[in-house]
Amino acid sequence: MTMDIFDPTLSAQSESIAWVARPGKLEGLRVGLVENTKFNAEKILVKLADRLQKKYGMSLVHLAHKKSSGHALEEADIREFKTKADFVISGVGD
Repeated sequence: MTMDIFDPTLSAQSESIAWVARPGKLEGLRVGLVENTKFNAEKILVKLADRLQKKYGMSLVHLAHKKSSGHALEEADIREFKTKADFVISGVGD
């Protein structure tokens, strides 16, 4: 499955990305988290990761902290997710 993504920072271009296939099972997967510095974002995400660990045996492998909700994720965090996580959850607070 692919989806067309429009990047408003480019000159009227869009690109297609291919979705990664869903895992066959949830047990034992490695999860990464991205919090955007909003109030309670980290608390909510860590609680979610804890529940996923208890229910499915997932492990939290990396928690990235963005500079603000408007900033992109640091390249080092992206590399960390690519090498250690099976999937990533990005969340907000407030």
